[in-house]
Amino acid sequence: MNEAMGEVKRMLKYNIAFICKGDRILMLNRSKAPLLGLWNGVGGKLEPGETPYASVVREIREETGLRLAEEALRFSGIVTWEVDGREAGGMYVFIGEAPPEALAEAPVETEDGILAWKALEWVIHPDNHGVAGHIKHFLPPMLESRDCAEYRCTFQEGKLLNCEVRPLEEVVL
Repeated sequence: MNEAMGEVKRMLKYNIAFICKGDRILMLNRSKAPLLGLWNGVGGKLEPGETPYASVVREIREETGLRLAEEALRFSGIVTWEVDGREAGGMYVFIGEAPPEALAEAPVETEDGILAWKALEWVIHPDNHGVAGHIKHFLPPMLESRDCAEYRCTFQEGKLLNCEVRPLEEVVL
């Protein structure tokens, strides 16, 4: 791993998972900051010594009650962000598949927000301002391809300016 990729990995303190069931994606309308009131995948912060896979499995269980094995999740790339000209971190992104009976009672309110199965078209619709804005740029290619990439999001004063796709060298999880 080269020095630049090592630096990117040090910035990655978060993970996010987009869990699919048929043509639906499990989304969380967050009841806490950051992204309070916006729909997003499930995930959170890596704990010290925790691998990205172990972290995302734990976060999925804590936020949804689903017990997905690491094998049910596919690492799909990373999202990094620059905010107002400064490096601001990043996250590992995973795509998972839920069994057909998973969260059949959704929508359901949890401590973290409201969980609901949403159609991909709804999630990425250009007029949908209730979803975290950068998801529309990285989720469709991650769902369509097994190729991993870095999605570099640049924000200025709270607005997404662009999302650049960069080749991703090997990431050791």
